[in-house]
Amino acid sequence: MPKHRQDNSEIEEPTLEEPSLEEDVRGLFSSTRAAFDSEIEYQKARAALALRLALRIAALGALALALVFFLLMALIMGSLLGLAALLGPWGAMGVVVGLLLLITLWSVVTVKRSVSRLTALFSGSEPDA
Repeated sequence: MPKHRQDNSEIEEPTLEEPSLEEDVRGLFSSTRAAFDSEIEYQKARAALALRLALRIAALGALALALVFFLLMALIMGSLLGLAALLGPWGAMGVVVGLLLLITLWSVVTVKRSVSRLTALFSGSEPDA
């Protein structure tokens, strides 16, 4: 049977020393620095992802605009060729150019109204509807 000691005087209890104020400040500083560094790295990663996505959006938008341009050119050429059989080449060109001028005029008037509404919005006055 093992012997048990009744005398506890020989057993040393570990002393729990409280860290000094200097150690607390150093620990707080290192923790804050680590959190700051990780936040900076996180924001850098987000910015890099945002840049890649913005470049992709810009490239796909440029492709879409180029395709729309070629689509409109094909529509104009097809209209010219189709109307040339009915109206002759000069008549077909007159009709197509007239329609393009009307569409352009409508676009300019719409942009002008939108700009005046936007200006009125930021100036504080009520826009003319």
